Amino acid sequence: MKKILSIFTILFTFSFTSHSYSKTEIHWWYGNSGFLGDVIIEIANRFNASQDQYTVIPTGKGSYEDNMAATIAAFRAGDQPHYSQVYDAGAAIMVAQVKNGVVIGFEEMAKKYGINVDADNYIPGIKNFYADSDGKMIGVPFNSSTCLMYANMDILKEVGIESVPKTYEEFEAMAPKIKAAGYIPLVQSHSPWIWTENFFSRHNLLMLDGNNGYDAVPKKTLFAETDAFVMHWKKVKEWYDAGYYGYKGRAWGDNQAPFIAGEAAFWFGSAASFGGMKGVVPNFSVNHIPYWDSVTGGKEYPTFIGGAANWILNGHSEEEYKGLAKFIEFMGSPEMDLYYHNMTGYSAVTKGGIELAETINFYRTSPYHKAVGEQLSLEGSTIPGGYRAGNWPQIREVIYENVEPMLNGKISVEKALGNMDKGAAKLLKQFAKTL
Repeated sequence: MKKILSIFTILFTFSFTSHSYSKTEIHWWYGNSGFLGDVIIEIANRFNASQDQYTVIPTGKGSYEDNMAATIAAFRAGDQPHYSQVYDAGAAIMVAQVKNGVVIGFEEMAKKYGINVDADNYIPGIKNFYADSDGKMIGVPFNSSTCLMYANMDILKEVGIESVPKTYEEFEAMAPKIKAAGYIPLVQSHSPWIWTENFFSRHNLLMLDGNNGYDAVPKKTLFAETDAFVMHWKKVKEWYDAGYYGYKGRAWGDNQAPFIAGEAAFWFGSAASFGGMKGVVPNFSVNHIPYWDSVTGGKEYPTFIGGAANWILNGHSEEEYKGLAKFIEFMGSPEMDLYYHNMTGYSAVTKGGIELAETINFYRTSPYHKAVGEQLSLEGSTIPGGYRAGNWPQIREVIYENVEPMLNGKISVEKALGNMDKGAAKLLKQFAKTL
């Protein structure tokens, strides 16, 4: 009983303490803001209070993109942090930097400093996304999300729909009824992530040659030559024209806003988004993202992760790395993993964190949290659990540039996907030259 009470104290106490700068300093840069940034600061504070040798100093650098750019610039100037949060799209770049002496692999560091962190304790779908081609972990999993479907249950009840759709076929059948009642059936945020990268993973399809870049440096994306992907975007265009899908531009929040305002029945977003909707949307549920039954034959496949990992940067002293090793060990404990999962909605990244959640019946009291781990843990996929493609942030921009003209009918679906492939091939070629 005492142990359970102490666990709940860790989960639900969110206090802020002051830093002590008389200890060996460990600098941690991150790309989250608002409440998510506050939770990062709290994690550092808790570690600092747990021992008297080291002080972790967390520093927000704006967005994911801002932090990645700041980290690269700082390394070139010889002023890099010890630990930096880099998002999913930058994983291939960071993994490639091990041989260039910029990044120290997580498993290499764990072995050197004897920290009690077992790489196999991390959820495979999360661990492998930040591993090298041999399966060795390079990045340290941290804020791992995936795309999920949020449903306004009050709207569904009003229009007489009893359950959320599991497939796109089911959504397509109920969309006219939702629209007739005066609501937008569907909005979604981040087309490159949700309806591109995770379309392929959700349907067990390769997105890049070279086995998604795991077997060979990729030369091209497989957008236009994947019939199921072409079909999907043709359907999305039909939904857009019929008023079943509302596109509010590329901004994440612009597409989430109609759902929060009670104007849309379904919204596709991140697992980490629910915290901002609790108490705002009166009655919503968090569900697996739909899939095309016609493509998978009824099989449900896992999605890729989103979010970010922390990366260990070279160029610091042995004493500082000893402190960083202790901090990584602290963050990998079941209690801290579950604390972060609870506070943010990001997935628990360790098996220990999930086991602890089940031990204390966490998901019974907070079912919102369960969908992310369930979807990431689905089995049966025959493709890699991620992709290894450099310049992916820029490739996402190429995708974005073609989505709006495609929906507005300025270019055909085939032309848009061909443009994406052409732009991606150029960027992949540029990255290959740096290896």
